[in-house]
Amino acid sequence: MKIFPVGLLFFALFFPANVQPAALDFPGDHFCPGWVRSGPCARFDPAGLYNVIDGGAELFLEMGFVELQVQKYAGAGAEISLEAYCMENEAAALGIYLLKCSREMPLSGISGRHSGDRFQIALLKGNYFIFVNNFSGREELLPVMTVLAERLGAVIPAGAPVRELDILPAENQVPATALLLRGPYSLQAVYTLGAGDILLLGGRIFAAAAVYREVSGASYTMIVAPYADAVVARAAFANLRRNLDSYLQVLAAGTDFFNFKDFQNYFGRAEIRGNKLVILVKLAQRPDSRLE
Repeated sequence: MKIFPVGLLFFALFFPANVQPAALDFPGDHFCPGWVRSGPCARFDPAGLYNVIDGGAELFLEMGFVELQVQKYAGAGAEISLEAYCMENEAAALGIYLLKCSREMPLSGISGRHSGDRFQIALLKGNYFIFVNNFSGREELLPVMTVLAERLGAVIPAGAPVRELDILPAENQVPATALLLRGPYSLQAVYTLGAGDILLLGGRIFAAAAVYREVSGASYTMIVAPYADAVVARAAFANLRRNLDSYLQVLAAGTDFFNFKDFQNYFGRAEIRGNKLVILVKLAQRPDSRLE
């Protein structure tokens, strides 16, 4: 059931070589009294990301990572760092943000979309995903973190609206559960369907997932993956069926669908619908024509 690393080369195939991120205008010394920059800004490309994120680089690379800029600040006997992840586009930045902030907890004093506490603030702005890290966790440093987040967010353009989540039905969708997926590492946060890039997203295609609530009160998760055309969708469906995790028991199958049960006795269904692959998982009841 494990997903094995596919390596940096896999992601490099889809890396937008023409993207040249500019140096961000980080807050300077004395943005707050007594706080100054602790060394120069460090920059890391995709190959260098493994030196910064221990065990988490693959998710960023899969989603469309371009460059990381890190600026550290010292003051009040503590250190705070700003980590600005430049992503391929606004959807990629939103994808990382949603995966890292499953339950948003907004703070006062920050105008952009964000979530945080005294240890860490996550901020989304344009094609940037930003972490403000308070290594000491001291509560009295939260205002300093807030100023850093607001100042950096103010110099980043808002960017274009993200439409990739619109592929999900709005009816009965549980708020704050939608996620963007772009390969095996992001899919793993939702459900284990099998090893490798089983949906053939390839770090290029954005699939979406969300939890839905039925009238009975039961919930389930829907995954929708759009492809260039029906032929590609059928190839992804065939790959899913052929490499389905051995812990998933197929109960019924046809040309365009199959139903299955997992080891926790929840049910699922995968179905081709035009150029889309629609998958329901964590169903309490065995599916029949649920997707019709």
